[in-house]
Amino acid sequence: MSNLIIEMHQIEKSYLSKDILSIDYLTVYENEKIGIIGPNGAGKSTLLKLITQELKPDSGQVNTNTTFAYYEQIAEDLQVNYDQIDPLYLSQLQIPSHSVSDFSGGQQSRLRLAAFLSNYHPAILLDEPTTHLDKDGVEFLVNQLKYYYGTLLVVSHNRYFLDEVVTTIWEVKEGKVRVYPGNYSDYQAQKEQERIEQEQAFENFTREKTRLEQAAKQKHQKAEKLATITAKQKGKSIKPDRLSSSKQKDSVQKAAHKSAKAIQKRAEQLESVAKPLSEISIQFPKSKVLEIHNPYPIMGEEVTIKKGDHLLLDKANFQFELGKRIGIIGPNGSGKSSLLQHILNGGEGIILSNKIVFATYQQMSYQLKDDLPVIDFLKDDSYMEEGVIRSILNKLGFDQTVVTHKIISDLSGGEATRLVLAKLFTKASNVLILDEPTNFIDIPTIEALESLMKSYQGTIIFTSHDQYFMDNMAHQQWEISNQQLNRIF
Repeated sequence: MSNLIIEMHQIEKSYLSKDILSIDYLTVYENEKIGIIGPNGAGKSTLLKLITQELKPDSGQVNTNTTFAYYEQIAEDLQVNYDQIDPLYLSQLQIPSHSVSDFSGGQQSRLRLAAFLSNYHPAILLDEPTTHLDKDGVEFLVNQLKYYYGTLLVVSHNRYFLDEVVTTIWEVKEGKVRVYPGNYSDYQAQKEQERIEQEQAFENFTREKTRLEQAAKQKHQKAEKLATITAKQKGKSIKPDRLSSSKQKDSVQKAAHKSAKAIQKRAEQLESVAKPLSEISIQFPKSKVLEIHNPYPIMGEEVTIKKGDHLLLDKANFQFELGKRIGIIGPNGSGKSSLLQHILNGGEGIILSNKIVFATYQQMSYQLKDDLPVIDFLKDDSYMEEGVIRSILNKLGFDQTVVTHKIISDLSGGEATRLVLAKLFTKASNVLILDEPTNFIDIPTIEALESLMKSYQGTIIFTSHDQYFMDNMAHQQWEISNQQLNRIF
């Protein structure tokens, strides 16, 4: 039996009068590998900080028998000593030797990971370690952690990473932590089974309640019929033997009423079963104005792109097919974002259908400072009916109170990001350009984005280092390698 190294008992934690976590009992044993998932703001990072004792619970106890090394999501001031980093990691992660102040976000993440992993820790906590990492960086981290001998707790929205590394999932939702054995795919299968069982339980509950209510109704009708017959008999001159029969009918009537009430009470005392949430299917309205008939609305002929003196693409040729989801992959700095911008600008070598209407995904906070309610902000320049807009917002996790009454300048960071996604799909367009849309959004929002992308009737060109997302969404994948853009499937 492995040693117990974390025991959390009767934990309560709130912030500004809002309950964040309420945990009855939770344990971690030596050498467990646990993935922590849940919506943004659910309390995942708070949970890690309770374990490190950086935060104290309002009530309850957190007992630990080891010290955890903690890799935080954001480093305020990146200070590392190259002499203390394993040279093999520097090489494998292709970390440049120039000043850290000039590093991109991906290079900073690689450097932090190399420094963190260069020293062995028997127990580690990682908060979103794949942020800014490209496919090769994620693969490096997967290989390091897959064979890591020690206890691991990791917060992540990267489903491929969770599938490859962890053996237990903690779902943090509505202040509670639920434990599921297995990796992320196992978790999904268990959640689907829960949904099926919930659906069956709801059907059984509804069927039994309907049966009892119908039986009670029939008993009441029988009693009312007897009451009518008895009332007629009482109004007549009745012989003694018929009077006895009338009294018997009175007794039968009372018994029927009593039986009806008993059945009704049974119906009311049935343990209520909530109806499972059903998947909302979005049907985007068709617009004749947005129709494109060109089978290849975006083409490139000998496209050359430079960034400063650095050659990104050298006379690349490509054709992007109408109505397909086109995924573009490649290492950090290979030119993916530059290619998307070159297409948007109709740069040299780009041939665009004259009917293209672009919509692009950009997290631009300054666009969200209006004092408009959420629904009015989206209706402002949309061609869609309000019902469709509300369905899109519901899909992205907005409740109707927020949709109708909350102004956009008061939205949280996570809500603002989801609103930008909603705006993307409610604007009139026939080509979407998405540059790393899964960065900084949680798994429920990623899955909602996937659903919207599948419902969208136009062409989508997107980049992502999230391999799970890329494999799930791309009809075609194109890779930038050696200054060329080649279709790999």
